[in-house]
Amino acid sequence: MNWNDWNSSAAGIRLALLLAGALLLFSAFGAVAGDIGLSQLQGVTAALASYGLGVAAVIWLPFVSNDRHRQAAALSVLMIVLVAATVLLTRAAYIAGLLWLPALHGVLRLSRRGAAIAAASCGLLWLVLNNYMNPGELKAWALSLLLLLPALLVLWVMRGLNGEVTDSRNRITALSYRDELTGLLNMRAFTRMLHAEHRQAAAAAGQYALLRIDIDHLQVFNDRYGHEQGNRVIAAVADAIKRSTRSDDLVARYGGDEFVVYLPGAGDEVAEVVTNRIAQNVYNITLSFDRSMQRVGVNTGMAIYPDSGSSIQEMLSFADRAMYRDKEFRRNVQQRKADISQLKAQAGVEDWG
Repeated sequence: MNWNDWNSSAAGIRLALLLAGALLLFSAFGAVAGDIGLSQLQGVTAALASYGLGVAAVIWLPFVSNDRHRQAAALSVLMIVLVAATVLLTRAAYIAGLLWLPALHGVLRLSRRGAAIAAASCGLLWLVLNNYMNPGELKAWALSLLLLLPALLVLWVMRGLNGEVTDSRNRITALSYRDELTGLLNMRAFTRMLHAEHRQAAAAAGQYALLRIDIDHLQVFNDRYGHEQGNRVIAAVADAIKRSTRSDDLVARYGGDEFVVYLPGAGDEVAEVVTNRIAQNVYNITLSFDRSMQRVGVNTGMAIYPDSGSSIQEMLSFADRAMYRDKEFRRNVQQRKADISQLKAQAGVEDWG
């Protein structure tokens, strides 16, 4: 529970506890001043006990706690009911001022419509409870209405500021999850998500695939054309990999010229199809360097859970070894082609293929 995040459930619990403490303080003050009698104080105690049970239910019952909007709405209702009940039990109108705590809670945690309903409900209820002891005094009602308007304006401003803070935090969070060059997940975010997916697969006896990919001969591009052009290659390959995968797959930049892909529920056949699609889409890339067109190749390796390993580290190691075997195979094929071409040239045979 993050107590520093006012958009999380911690904010609701914090305000709920704050309201309970404030009511205890106000009731104790009223009892010392003689405004609240013993029977009234007992009623407030019973109301607080019921409120505590309600808050506990909101925190622990899965039906409520698993849905943050439902939890926030339930807490708002409990807080409003507690303040109203306390005012009616004690006949102390000044306690109605505590209604601004559930109004603040609604502004911070509910949707735009929910926040408007909570603020309006608290405002109207405060207006009624603050003047229910003297319903005939129009001057008091008019003064309360004048005091109500700036309070609602403050809540409206706070709602706008809270939305801006939330948007900014979401943008910062998204940036912290993404690799700056490619826009893919960085390894910190990928690892966190992969661990969650791995636990689910292990618990359900499911399967998934991990692909390891690196760019072939990227160092040649860097040495010949510079690292800026090498970054162009990395970004183009990242885009090709992203286009080759499904929306629920996870694609991350592993580091340098290497990438890793998580394919949920995938076995050998699906992983092979995706691997071939990635290789083909990358091969279709043509980049211009110093007025010459260059194609890009990749080396790939795959691992299937649980056949290739029981842990994430074993899976990554297996895919890494498979990728380097693929690299060696491609290098050997290229060397044999170069040797055959050289032999043909020495024999005076012209290759038309």
